Amino acid sequence: MYSIILSTCAALGLFLSWWLAKDESHFLLDAGLGIIFISLLGARIGFVFRNLTYFLTHAIEIPQFWLGGLSWPGALIGAVLALVGVHLIWKEPLGELADGYLPLLGLIATGIWLAGWGTGTGYGPQTKAWFGILVQDSFGLISKRWPMPILGAFLSTLWITGVILFPLKRTRKPGFRSMLGIVGLVSINGLISFFRVNPAPVLWGLRWESWISLVIVVLVVIIYLVVRKIEKNENSNP
Repeated sequence: MYSIILSTCAALGLFLSWWLAKDESHFLLDAGLGIIFISLLGARIGFVFRNLTYFLTHAIEIPQFWLGGLSWPGALIGAVLALVGVHLIWKEPLGELADGYLPLLGLIATGIWLAGWGTGTGYGPQTKAWFGILVQDSFGLISKRWPMPILGAFLSTLWITGVILFPLKRTRKPGFRSMLGIVGLVSINGLISFFRVNPAPVLWGLRWESWISLVIVVLVVIIYLVVRKIEKNENSNP
C-alpha cells in the first residue's frame, strides 16, 4: 500500500507539472522521471543511514524500498541535486525548473502523509472525539487517534495549490514560488511533528524531524537569497 500510494501521487504530480507547462512540457516530463528516481534513491539512502545499525546486519534489505522505509529529507535533497543536475546539463533556468515541478513536489508530500497513515509511521495521540481516525501504531494496535496524517496531506495540498495559483507581483523572480513551496511544506511537517507520538529520536526535548525541518527551512531561504544575489551580480556586470 505504501508503494502504491506514493507511486500514484508521484505519477499524478508529474502529469500535472507536464500539463501546466507550456513550451517545455515534454522536457519537464522526461526530466521529471529522472528527478523522481534520484529523489527515491536519496530517500532510501537517508533511511538506511538513519538506521545504519540495523542495515549493517540486514544488507540484503537495503535496495528493497518497496517494503517501506524512506526518508523525506533524503528525498528532498535528492530532488534538489537532480534539479541542479538538469540545470547544469541542459542549461535550463534553475528557478523556472523548480517552479515547474511544484505540482510534483506537492503531491509527493501529500502521498508521503497518506502512505504514513496506511503504514502507521506517523500518528498523533489517542482520542475518543469525532475527528479521530483509526490508525495502526508501531506495536500493531489499532485505535482512534488525532488525524495528523490527514491534516498533513490536506495542508500540503492546500499550500502548494495556493502557491501555484496565487498571483504574485511581477517583480518576483523565477524560483520564488518553489522556495515558498518548500518552506511551507517543511514548516507543515515541523509543526505537525510537535503533536506526533510515534517513537522517534529526541534531541534537546524535540523530535528529530522538528530539528530537521527547522534546519531545512533556514537552508532553503539562505540558498535562495545567495542564488538571487549571484544572479543579480551577473546581470549587473557588463
